[in-house]
Amino acid sequence: MAASFLTRTRARGGAILLGVALAAAPAWAADGIVGIWLTEGGASKVEVAATKAADGSPVYASKVVWLKEPTRDGRPVLDANNADPALRSRPLLGLPVLAGFKPAAGGWSGGTVYSPKAGKAFPADLALTADGRLELKVKAGLLSRTDYWTR
Repeated sequence: MAASFLTRTRARGGAILLGVALAAAPAWAADGIVGIWLTEGGASKVEVAATKAADGSPVYASKVVWLKEPTRDGRPVLDANNADPALRSRPLLGLPVLAGFKPAAGGWSGGTVYSPKAGKAFPADLALTADGRLELKVKAGLLSRTDYWTR
């Protein structure tokens, strides 16, 4: 009798722990993109962080935290291609890249990716791949492009 009680107690405890873990999984998964990512091609590293939107929901954004070549001719590399002339003197180091991403089915959506090469932001969707890479599906009109960032 004592053995069956012990077995039932362990089974209930395991079920409770499994329930708690499953309840916490969506919050953990949503923060799966938080951290530092090496961009495709290895020219920069971007740090993704979570903040709270006005409604209290998580929203994700990032900034450039490392550049392979942070200076050119002894000066910081600037956002020289920005469509807005007033922003062309901003250094790329510290520049916001991802903005406004919210958790969605299978990833994050509703945000934009800023391209310093193009000098403008594009709508995009983000997802984590099975091998742990960050997939960025960037939309430019009728065309789209997929990039992959690694940790």
